[in-house]
Amino acid sequence: GLRMIAGDPRNTSSNYVPGSRSAWRFTCLNNNTDATTGLSIPNCSVGDDVRLEIFFPQCWVGGEENVDSPDHTSHMAYANGRGCPASHPVPLMEITFNIHYRITEPNQATHWRLSSDNYSGPAGYSAHGDWWNGWDETVMNIIVSNCINRGLDCKSHLLGDGREIY
Repeated sequence: GLRMIAGDPRNTSSNYVPGSRSAWRFTCLNNNTDATTGLSIPNCSVGDDVRLEIFFPQCWVGGEENVDSPDHTSHMAYANGRGCPASHPVPLMEITFNIHYRITEPNQATHWRLSSDNYSGPAGYSAHGDWWNGWDETVMNIIVSNCINRGLDCKSHLLGDGREIY
């Protein structure tokens, strides 16, 4: 039942930096190599992907009664260079959204805006993601035990014990 938001759909500038890092970034990705990174949608070259990465907080206040908060953010915090802050002592695995858009014509992204970009200026500052845990607890416990706790890269569909899910 854990729920959280990364970013802010009402944000209008590049000054949004929760904790010690931004909740999102845009990158021009060319042959799996990052070329340009920033908080607004870049004008990437034809053949590149514009990649939007959204990073969710990895520190939680803890307690079953705190799986959400009225603002969907205050029960969570970003780790700092030393780990989780004392106010949010429970570390979680980092959850990210990685979204790719292929550039097929010159200056294509200069015409793009996010649906939440209700402001003038560079597009993309309102980037955000909403996440809630909908995993079956039995399956999630298997993934945590077999993949995360053992340090295995189980990819998106492996359970670490020879079984697969889709």
